[in-house]
Amino acid sequence: MSAPGLTLAIPVHDDVPSLRHLLNQANALEIFDHVIVSDDGSREKPDLPRRLPCGAGVELLRERTARGAGHARNRALERVRTSHVLFFDADDALTEEIARLWRAVAREVFDFCLFRHADSRVAIGGGWGQLPVDDALWRLADCSFGLLQEPSRAAHAHLAETANYPWNKIYRTDFLRAHDLRCTEIPVHNDIELHWGSFAAADRILVSNRVCALHRVPEDGARLTDRRGRDRLCLFKALAAAAARLETAGAAAEPLWLAFFRFSAGLFDWARSRIDPETLAAFEHGIREFLTCHLDARRYHALAVSDPILALRLADLMARTRAA
Repeated sequence: MSAPGLTLAIPVHDDVPSLRHLLNQANALEIFDHVIVSDDGSREKPDLPRRLPCGAGVELLRERTARGAGHARNRALERVRTSHVLFFDADDALTEEIARLWRAVAREVFDFCLFRHADSRVAIGGGWGQLPVDDALWRLADCSFGLLQEPSRAAHAHLAETANYPWNKIYRTDFLRAHDLRCTEIPVHNDIELHWGSFAAADRILVSNRVCALHRVPEDGARLTDRRGRDRLCLFKALAAAAARLETAGAAAEPLWLAFFRFSAGLFDWARSRIDPETLAAFEHGIREFLTCHLDARRYHALAVSDPILALRLADLMARTRAA
């Protein structure tokens, strides 16, 4: 059993200013017992204190070469010794609400607690909160009111369809280890497996309306995850890994499949609009292979009954990629 407490696990690559800002935030919040910085092949070793002024120990893990944020998170998880862990990206920001949330759930028994976040693309327009699509899913899950609640099983599917980030949840460490939940070790989309696997395996999920993080998205699109070439094809490895998690969960995960295919169809459209033309044929082939493997006749019939529009959309995807 892990010791009571909360670890902050931070993957980082060549972004020391953002990392220092996040460590300053962690110190001011005074809720973390341990901070693990998992450096993914940065050109220079980050100069970090061994302990924050608040008393939290700081541990630095380093890789000689970049292996991706998924590997960095997995390596950090191996070193977590506290009962709970929060993965967080160095270029995002915590809010004071995370401290209030942790104090509210620290004595609760749960597998993970999903919280709301703010998106910089909304903030630029003068708003504060998530993108509209995520807000709509929270409303469908009937989680628009109340600071902390346990959603119904039916609501899990709507919440699973929200942004598949690794950092919008406080995880129980032993839950992750008991189910061998981890990120896929690929250049992009590494968080999809962890997200869907968590929903498939969890017995008790909590959700909080507290906005505990600000997700910063550069206006120029200059992010490591904005790959336009063959790296984008690892999307199918991530989706296959998530589908395997759903299959392993058996009947308990059946309500999640509709949401998973809806999410996948949207992701295909999003990625196709960003991929280089010379990679498009391989991408279309990947869509066809994924749907052929995971959308059998029984599951397609169930989709056609519950969401005929989605079923037609997937059939159209299959037809278009077959023609390609």
